[in-house]
Amino acid sequence: MDGRTLGLSLFVVFLMAGSGATVFVLTESDNTDNEEPIQEIVEKEDENNPPKLVLSDSFKHLWNGNNATIEGFVYDENLESSNVFINILDDQINPVISYNISLDNSGLWTIETPLSDPGIWIIDAKAYDELGSQSNSVTSSIEIVKPVEPEANITFTWEEPAQNESIGTLRGVILHNYPQTCNLEYRPDGQNPAMFVTAEDISSIGLYALTIDTSTHNTDGLLFVTCGMFTISEVSVDVTLPMPPEPVGDLDGDAVLDDVDDCPSTPEGEPVYSTGCSDSETDDDDDGIMNDMDICPMTQLGKSVDNNGCSESQKDDDNDGLTNDLDLCPNTPENEAIDTQGCAESQKDDDSDGVSNNLDECPETPIGEQVNAVGCSDSQIGPQQPLKILALHGGGETANGLRNQQGMQHLMNTLSEFEFVFASTPESNNVWIKDPPGGKGEPTTDRNWADRSISYLDQIVEEQGPFYAILGYSQGAAMIPVYLANTDNTFNRVMMYNGYLPTTHEGLIDTINEVAPFTVPAMVFSGENDVNFKDLAPALAQKFSNSLDVHSQTADHHLPYNTDSKYNQIINWIRDGLN
Repeated sequence: MDGRTLGLSLFVVFLMAGSGATVFVLTESDNTDNEEPIQEIVEKEDENNPPKLVLSDSFKHLWNGNNATIEGFVYDENLESSNVFINILDDQINPVISYNISLDNSGLWTIETPLSDPGIWIIDAKAYDELGSQSNSVTSSIEIVKPVEPEANITFTWEEPAQNESIGTLRGVILHNYPQTCNLEYRPDGQNPAMFVTAEDISSIGLYALTIDTSTHNTDGLLFVTCGMFTISEVSVDVTLPMPPEPVGDLDGDAVLDDVDDCPSTPEGEPVYSTGCSDSETDDDDDGIMNDMDICPMTQLGKSVDNNGCSESQKDDDNDGLTNDLDLCPNTPENEAIDTQGCAESQKDDDSDGVSNNLDECPETPIGEQVNAVGCSDSQIGPQQPLKILALHGGGETANGLRNQQGMQHLMNTLSEFEFVFASTPESNNVWIKDPPGGKGEPTTDRNWADRSISYLDQIVEEQGPFYAILGYSQGAAMIPVYLANTDNTFNRVMMYNGYLPTTHEGLIDTINEVAPFTVPAMVFSGENDVNFKDLAPALAQKFSNSLDVHSQTADHHLPYNTDSKYNQIINWIRDGLN
């Protein structure tokens, strides 16, 4: 992700957390539990808050002929009924165009403006929801930067008239970034403009041809070219068009007599200057590259050049607007803003901690301190939470059974910075919550029905804690809200995979409801192929006020594998708590 996308994503997380909103995203998993789940879905009415509009401070485009685009993000409880109204004004504050954009449920929006020429425009935007609440007005700008256009360079060759003919052809190439903008004339010396010969068709790569009648046009003259898309430049070159060689005195046939010909061996057909030298024999800037091969014809004296005749002061290999000789960062990524030394934030590390500025969330790390992936040392982020995760197996499963699940192995390998402690239920038949005395069809109202498991978990936390997170699978997930409602122990994160509420134990549900909603950040995972459990996830999520609901389209009744499209979302959420 580019830097701006990452920043926007992080900001959206803060917006969502700040508004108290609950986000539901559902997933999948394998049925190994010996309990028969009972469905319970609780609907929760959302509170209406004004929409929040996120928009970059500016949109900068290098001119390429295409229309400029702008994009942003809106967060609201009901995005599909929200709109974004945008005014674009010119630099005189005159309206240019307005948009009223409907949103889909992603909140992301993009528009293509009709702006394509260089200039600067102002953006004024607001978001509205269906109840008339509106965001703060957000102001931004669009800038389309005109391209750099060096002066044109001209090459030419002369096809002299056939014997006893007077019509010859002057051909060559105009070297310019935008040859389609060029106009070329041959202006014979001493003749009026009516005799000028104009190139009718200049190709997209700058090829041209001029037909010259040597019986009516002076063969000494000037090639005159003007070029420029936005910056017009003019270049002229004196030429002498050689005619068929005289019987004597001009060995190379360039129409310059041998006694004044500085280049007596000019290749046949090449136009020459008054010195008798063609471009292939002339090096105007003395850089060792002849004019016909030199695309940088005004190199400073003494500068080293490449095979094209260009010195470092004439090149900008990374197109960042700073020539190579001044550019300390020669491989700047495309379109990234640079400083006066040609370096983008992604190429700098001001505090020398090994994390580039664009990724560094702690830009003034003391020298020598070790940092994490976002450039922060222990002294900058304070004491770290214990890196332990307490894991509860499913009903009828063992601690080793959970440990050996493929999805759990993937999770442990990815979160190598964490120690996983696998608890084993003290109850018989490997269950955390025993079935009611009369069977699953006769719910129990005993509030103390899970006390043995609760006491066991308290002992684990006391002896091996503290724990950064608690993780539960299947019945282990159902045990988590029971435990949280009946203990003083706390966790930074709660992960519940393929779980449900223990609704056949009405007494335990009463203890949960007396405390819920729990404020600890929670993640509720479900799988599309987990037909017996996937629909029970929402009711479990309702017991947490800050729940990330993850629904996999491929998982069954098991933890997601590292190939699951939702896997990295869960990993990032777990690690976010460390920050």
